Amino acid sequence: MNTKFIFILLAGLLVFAAGCKEDDSFSDKKGDVRIYMSQAATGNFQNVTVARRAPLQSDTSYMVDVNAFFAGSGYLNAPEDVRVDFAVDYSKWDSVNNARAQAGLPVYEKVPDNVLSFSNSSSTIKKGMSISENTGFALNGKLIQEGHNYMVPVSLTEAGGGFPVNRALATTYFVLNVTPPVYPEISRSAWTIYSVDSEEASGEGPDNGRAIFALDGKLNTFWHTQWDGGEPPLPHHLAIDMHAVNTLSGLYLTARQNAPNGAPKTVVVDVSSDGQSWQSAGTFQLAAVNARQSVFFAQAYSVRYFRVTVTATNGNTNITFFAEVSAF
Repeated sequence: MNTKFIFILLAGLLVFAAGCKEDDSFSDKKGDVRIYMSQAATGNFQNVTVARRAPLQSDTSYMVDVNAFFAGSGYLNAPEDVRVDFAVDYSKWDSVNNARAQAGLPVYEKVPDNVLSFSNSSSTIKKGMSISENTGFALNGKLIQEGHNYMVPVSLTEAGGGFPVNRALATTYFVLNVTPPVYPEISRSAWTIYSVDSEEASGEGPDNGRAIFALDGKLNTFWHTQWDGGEPPLPHHLAIDMHAVNTLSGLYLTARQNAPNGAPKTVVVDVSSDGQSWQSAGTFQLAAVNARQSVFFAQAYSVRYFRVTVTATNGNTNITFFAEVSAF
């Protein structure tokens, strides 16, 4: 066979093979890419702590970010802008909660519609990048409440450019831990008891029972209304002189520990500049729990005195108590 012809034939085959290899490589690249939700890569269930906002705090929204990742051995980065779409996805809600119920775990609750919004549910993995710009859902920090087992399921629903979604990493279940608002406490170093209608002066021992023990910073001591020799009926009040004008946004109230019977249930808070003329700051409901509870005023008050009046107790008792009373 002509040597020149063989050379030309071999060269042509090499060119053809190279062309086939390039096409196959491109096809493999495209098929190897799997776009996934970044948050799902470290576990489908993610804990998110949300600090509830108080009425006087200006920040009313809490944003939970989501984004998508472009992954595959074919491309290091996106060869073009790739649109990614997210949505709150309740398609597996029942199966998730059924599994929890069978395991003896509390089921999840859906976040109320007036608390959750996902107005911008699309984002883009920019050309040359491997991760999309952040988008996400917003929670109204003033409307969300503690004490609920809230969960928000979010899925990466679609990717543009013909790139497939890795369905195993397409959904993240955001479990919300809602914490009460936190304000710094006002120093109590100069505070004294201005007035109290009832206190147990002897029955609780020398280091307990009297009103001053609601200001000592110790959870194992407490103010307790009289029970030795008689139980004066409700209401019962405790008034504080801060000995300086402070701006009050609310109070921290802590009941006597491990004593639900008699724990304050309904309290009325009044404030005063002179200790003579009093203005109502609101009526509040408390739970029979050991934890410190917050009461938030609808407005701030610049005052020297405040008074807490217990008008109802858990157990409908005549007696009541506080382990600690402070303000912010």
